Amino acid sequence: MGFCSDQLNRIKPMWDSMLNHRFLLETRDGKISDQIFAQWMRQDYLFVRAAIPFIAALIPKAPLKHWEAHSNVIVMLQKELKLFEERANAVGVSFDNINPWFTNHAYIQFLLATAAYESYPVAYTVLYTAEKAYHDSWKVVQKGLDKDSKWYPFVENWAGDAFAQYVDYLGNELDNLASQAGKDELKRMSEYFELTTKYEIAFWEMVYVGAKWPGLKN
Repeated sequence: MGFCSDQLNRIKPMWDSMLNHRFLLETRDGKISDQIFAQWMRQDYLFVRAAIPFIAALIPKAPLKHWEAHSNVIVMLQKELKLFEERANAVGVSFDNINPWFTNHAYIQFLLATAAYESYPVAYTVLYTAEKAYHDSWKVVQKGLDKDSKWYPFVENWAGDAFAQYVDYLGNELDNLASQAGKDELKRMSEYFELTTKYEIAFWEMVYVGAKWPGLKN
């Protein structure tokens, strides 16, 4: 077993909690309110925008063999932004004057700080964990959501075969990076695997909690 399998087994209760979050189950069962889904759309649109500079910051640290994949992902993320915009226009959701809510702001800062200050294997761990979390999460939704749902294009994007292949590629490359890492770096990679999973769970919960920052009334 490699690093990725070891980590998924180590935090399995947490991972399972993420996959059983009410946002995913309500979306899967067609019970999600338009307001809640729109709140997720706006916040995830901002997160995808932030993911582009995150990936770009990894390229100077990456081995040459990873440059093409990272470059292709930047193109993929730009297509995701267009998917959000197309869906928003189709269902009447506005992206005007939106700002990241507290949890999203924290996650974005975590992402960018990791790219800037952590080693490449640690940052790559965050990339893999976030993408694996999204693939697994939307696979949950795919199992029950009607293909005629106005939200199905998101499911098709992240639960489809192309994205699955990308996640598998990331996992294989992360296992290779981990096999060359020292004890201290492996510990850091493990910590960031868990941290990223916690942020993913918090992101789902955010759409119910709302925009409020801790300690402030508004």
